Amino acid sequence: MIPLILRLKKASHKEIAKAQDIIVSAVYEVLFDSVLHGGTCIWRCYRGNRFSEDVDMYIAKDKARVNLLFELFEKKGFEVERKKISENSIYSKLNYNGTQVRFEAIFKKSRGSLAEYESAEGNLLTVYALTAEELIIEKVSTYLKRRKIRDLYDIFFLLRHVKDVSKVKTFLNELLSRFEKPLDEKDLRVIILEGVVPTTEQMLDYIKRRIEHG
Repeated sequence: MIPLILRLKKASHKEIAKAQDIIVSAVYEVLFDSVLHGGTCIWRCYRGNRFSEDVDMYIAKDKARVNLLFELFEKKGFEVERKKISENSIYSKLNYNGTQVRFEAIFKKSRGSLAEYESAEGNLLTVYALTAEELIIEKVSTYLKRRKIRDLYDIFFLLRHVKDVSKVKTFLNELLSRFEKPLDEKDLRVIILEGVVPTTEQMLDYIKRRIEHG
């Protein structure tokens, strides 16, 4: 398997990927039951083809351990440029040798499933992540709220990891019934790492076929 860092074409993407690895590793040193979700989860745990900048996790609401986590970030070389901790979530901007990465977390108990996270160097780290079905359900909700092409692409991509489409059929039907065109359709070409960049119509056709034929 070609290491991830060799599949990334942009130098900035390579640096972000390395910074993400340090963040994910640090989280599991302090908050052991954390669960990855979002675009970086898809990219790293499901061999996704779309670059994602943010690290999104569900973590335990433990103030002492959250403080330890940010101390650990700093020990590992990050500058904490912004940190906002609310009742339900964390939003932060971290800088690692000039590379900025956002770490966002929601205080939520989520079981997660064991998954293999591919590091930039091609190593595998065992983590907790959402299943493909759970990610699709989240992405349908996210697309309907913000209409970003990346979320539609993620749904299209993740369906190849779903054997029993009945588990997500209700959510896919909701997506189709309420669908409006993405606001940023042209942006997809910039974040697809390799291969063909599907159009909105092609992705919708694929989703419809999976609903009909499973």
